[in-house]
Amino acid sequence: MKIAMVSGSWPPERCGIGDYSNVLSASLEAQGIEVDRIALDDWGIGALGTYRTRLKSANADIVHVQYPAVGYGRSLLPALTPYLTSRPCVVTLHEYEIFKPYRRPWFAPYARRAKARIFSRESERQAFAHRFPGRKGADHILAIGSNIPKANIPVERLEGSIAFFGLFWPGKGLEDFLELARLLRNLGQKDRVLTIIGAQVSGQENFAAEVREAAEELDIRMIEGQPADTVAEVLAGHHYAYLPFPEGADERRGSLAAAIVNGCIPVTRHGACTPDWLKAATLPADTPLSASILFSGPPAATSDKSYLTEPLSAAAERYDWSAIAGAHSRIYSDILARS
Repeated sequence: MKIAMVSGSWPPERCGIGDYSNVLSASLEAQGIEVDRIALDDWGIGALGTYRTRLKSANADIVHVQYPAVGYGRSLLPALTPYLTSRPCVVTLHEYEIFKPYRRPWFAPYARRAKARIFSRESERQAFAHRFPGRKGADHILAIGSNIPKANIPVERLEGSIAFFGLFWPGKGLEDFLELARLLRNLGQKDRVLTIIGAQVSGQENFAAEVREAAEELDIRMIEGQPADTVAEVLAGHHYAYLPFPEGADERRGSLAAAIVNGCIPVTRHGACTPDWLKAATLPADTPLSASILFSGPPAATSDKSYLTEPLSAAAERYDWSAIAGAHSRIYSDILARS
């Protein structure tokens, strides 16, 4: 079986969807499936002919589109994929609910021509079904997995240490982490280790500079632009990961998955879409102030959360990439059998 995996971004470009696409491709290859990673330098509509030729040259059994991704921009070209190939088309729609109704043209082809759509959670599937009640093909829900592996060497955790992991992007929780750091430092916690792990995003250079300036002022370690194995080791060296997602924790959060597989105790918001298994494996904190209350004692006093060991382990199993790749393989096989 051969899959043409289409993504607007691939490593080393900074894009969570690109990272996901790359790890999924590697996991499929580990199970004996051939994967052709399709990338374009320009995803503008003017590249339609180039894209069609690239799809044809892949000579794959199935074309699988990952959408959205940084490299696509707002181009309609990825949406035309089902019309540009004679092969069955599958699409994974990441964070579909963030798109406004006026973006319907970007998704209608996937409703009309895709053989399967993959979502990361039930609310995403329901939102698509509501907007496209007459859609063709099948809908599936699969965990996203963690783009960051489990650290492959033993790492000693720093007592009471707290990490933030994510791209340097405004409104994604990094500002809350800096506020938590200010609160803890004002409480006199000068020795608690605080770390920001991530990378600068193109177009957000000024924001990244502001983060670095605040980190220096608050004595926060900065770990930037490191490979996945290094990130895993850094996460595994922390007791906690403060990940204040604006809409609450759910299955689609890659940084949350990375923290969990590396044994960090996530401190995060619980929202309407937070499943029970994630609630059991995380500590709730709606604001930096409420998070600071959790850490109000000395670092050593806040390190023992042994009652979370079992829920964390169960959550980590959900992000196993071999199981995720196997689920994809079954979807592909079913499509080919029906075709």
